[in-house]
Amino acid sequence: MSLSLFDLAAIFLSLAAAIGWLNLKLVRLPAGVAMLVVGLVGTLALVGIDRIAPGLGVGAVIEQVVRQVDFSAAVLQFMLAYLLFAGAMHVDFEALRRRGWTAAVLATLGVVVSAAVVGGGFWLIGGWGGIRLSFAWALVFGVLISPTDPVGVLAALKRTSLVPDIRALIEGEALFNDGVGVVLFGAAVALATGGGAATPLSLAGRVLVEAGGGGALGLLAGLVAIRAMRAIDDYAVEVGITLALSTGTYALSQALGLSGPIAVVVAGLMLGRHSARETMSAETRRYTRAFWTIVDENLNGLLFLLLGLEVFGLRYDRQTDSLAAAAIPLVFLARWASLAGPAALLAAVDGGVKPGLVAVLTWAGVRGGLSVAMALSLAPSPERAIILAATYVVVVFSVIFQSLTLERIIVRLGYGRPLESS
Repeated sequence: MSLSLFDLAAIFLSLAAAIGWLNLKLVRLPAGVAMLVVGLVGTLALVGIDRIAPGLGVGAVIEQVVRQVDFSAAVLQFMLAYLLFAGAMHVDFEALRRRGWTAAVLATLGVVVSAAVVGGGFWLIGGWGGIRLSFAWALVFGVLISPTDPVGVLAALKRTSLVPDIRALIEGEALFNDGVGVVLFGAAVALATGGGAATPLSLAGRVLVEAGGGGALGLLAGLVAIRAMRAIDDYAVEVGITLALSTGTYALSQALGLSGPIAVVVAGLMLGRHSARETMSAETRRYTRAFWTIVDENLNGLLFLLLGLEVFGLRYDRQTDSLAAAAIPLVFLARWASLAGPAALLAAVDGGVKPGLVAVLTWAGVRGGLSVAMALSLAPSPERAIILAATYVVVVFSVIFQSLTLERIIVRLGYGRPLESS
């Protein structure tokens, strides 16, 4: 059964809308968590039905539909542009500027440290468990799982009244480390497959060119869009300009070999600052924020629904299960290691920072669809199956457990209070 792109969009958008409505009426979980849980549980239930009554062919039909969706391409080539732009628009630019250097260190050096710790640990644990995985492929896993997911992070932070500076720090890191992670991922895959001779110097140069070029392009595109919007006062046209800005900036940066994620983040930050300074009319500001909130919420829900359904593509065995389970504490350890130095530096320059900052930042490092998309983009191989299984287990744990408990940790450590008590 072959479905058109329109048919697939109709199916999954309808599912997302139905699940969203039921969630609000019955359980009121965070939207992303609800979508992931329903997709995952529904998929496993269908697999169970298929095993009990294989003659019905239910599992085969659903799997055929799901496999027609290229999750990796949908995330990396479509959703990421709009989700990052929407997220960046709502960041407190001035608060982020105050924590800019710390966010930059976490988004660059932090990712590198985390990737090294995860890669080395994954390789050692795999060897102890009898799984043959080269260090280069273990490093690929380390790179793709190290960037925190901006979609998951921003969704989780909506449920707290986290102090502005720390909120901006976490948001800024999550928004910018995507671009660094994607660049490093390409280099790590080239190293693992023998398709490129990567050295620390060449990797640093590649990150600098792609990230710096993407940032410059986003800055230029944002300036052009803001100048155009200041010359008119028509909310419909101006909202259209923001849509063109996100789409065009991402597409152009990809065509030029630059970082699309960083380009749209910079453009989104500029537009958010433009809106906050009230250089837009009140009407345009209201419609622009409403439009991008709708885009953000709906694409976010669709992303997590598809993520839950991707369990169809996984193949587990006992050894892989053990390695995937071991990856969860390993990723937390690496996250802590990548934060300890910058957090100590931040505490030295800001006496108001409490010792619990590392714990908050560690638990706020939610992983999500981007990591799974990168894992799915790997060519079929035994290594891909291992990496994909471990990635999926870490992401599911992260989205469900970290997202649902982040507010409690923030409140307990004194960095915010529940929104209900505001």
